[in-house]
Amino acid sequence: MRGLIARSIVAIAVLTVPCLGFAAKTVNLTYDDLAKLVQENNKTVTGTKRFTEAAETRTGHLVRSYLPTLRAEAGGEAFQTGAYKQQTEPYGGAEARINLFRGGRDALEEDARQAQVQASNANEKRTYLSELNQARDVYWSLVFTKEMINILNDAVEQNEKALSMANRRIQRGLGTETDRLEFEIYRSQLKEEIESLEHETKLIEIRLAAIVGLDTDTRFKTPVKIEHEHDDPLIQEAYSPASHPEVVSLKASSESFYAQKSASNRWWAPSVDIYAGYYLYTLRDRDYLARRLRDDTVAGVRFTFELFDGLRSASDASAFSLQAQGYEEQADQRIKNADAHVQVAKEDLKHDHELIHNAEERIVQGKKYLARTLDEYNRGVKNSIDVLGAAQKYQSFLRQYAERRRDYKITKDGLLALMGK
Repeated sequence: MRGLIARSIVAIAVLTVPCLGFAAKTVNLTYDDLAKLVQENNKTVTGTKRFTEAAETRTGHLVRSYLPTLRAEAGGEAFQTGAYKQQTEPYGGAEARINLFRGGRDALEEDARQAQVQASNANEKRTYLSELNQARDVYWSLVFTKEMINILNDAVEQNEKALSMANRRIQRGLGTETDRLEFEIYRSQLKEEIESLEHETKLIEIRLAAIVGLDTDTRFKTPVKIEHEHDDPLIQEAYSPASHPEVVSLKASSESFYAQKSASNRWWAPSVDIYAGYYLYTLRDRDYLARRLRDDTVAGVRFTFELFDGLRSASDASAFSLQAQGYEEQADQRIKNADAHVQVAKEDLKHDHELIHNAEERIVQGKKYLARTLDEYNRGVKNSIDVLGAAQKYQSFLRQYAERRRDYKITKDGLLALMGK
């Protein structure tokens, strides 16, 4: 008997363990957790960080331009030259070169690369804010859906109470079968809507898991109601549109092209280098039979002047200047747009706030209206249609209240993204 029990326990464990492996993981998630999750797990965000790191590795060009460059070569060749018979000889050389001056072009190149880092940083922040804003919106959709499920479950309970009243009225001969059917039909509709919302909850959780970089089978434990702050300091907070990531990126691009323009305009400036080297030539290059006589050592200073480059630099400078002006004008326009968007978002928040207050007042009125209708129905003054109408009206007020609080949060998220938060 004990052996049979033991084998049964083992069999249950074997069957249970695989099932547990496929159980969905549940994560406690708050609104404040989203920023860290998006920043660390969202691959779109982490990918843009790599671009910034790549741009940063190209900086330091000015310092590196003064480091010596070393070049060496070695080889051998078979040749026949002049009256000499065919020979095979080695050749090679080593040379060191140090830049002393290049007309300021190295400093301008460093300026251009630093500006590219600024643009990359701004693009990284813009990507992060965009993904975070999307995660926040989906988060509030999830909380809203859960709140709606609770509202509808309460509506089902309320409907059951009304159904019980209808049954008592029918037993007393004060109601008809249609009274019962009215409430049963409404119960069926409510449960169907709850089922649809539960399905929608799973879909939203899949989307949210993807955005925050978690497995798509992750389930989230969140608040089940959207809270509303009546005094939001964000509405009064000052904002500088010049700090918008797109503005920063455009201005940095403009600075980069202005630096390239200046470098192109200095095509005529001389370059000064010092160099030293050792070279081994073959008999074909130096007419000495002894190999030691074909060794050269050299050290010197070289001045290089561009006398005419076919106007290529002038053409490049003109193009860079126009590109810089284009980015500059776009930045100016983006400042105006960002300022306007922030003002519109703040006005929308004020409007949503007023609508929320109106919805709160209607909920109080709707609840009172439903309670009185139920009382009058129980006393035979009202009929089932009146009760259903009052219940549906009250539920619509609750739904509208939840929708407006959700809309407020989504509008606020958009404002936060505009303000770089």
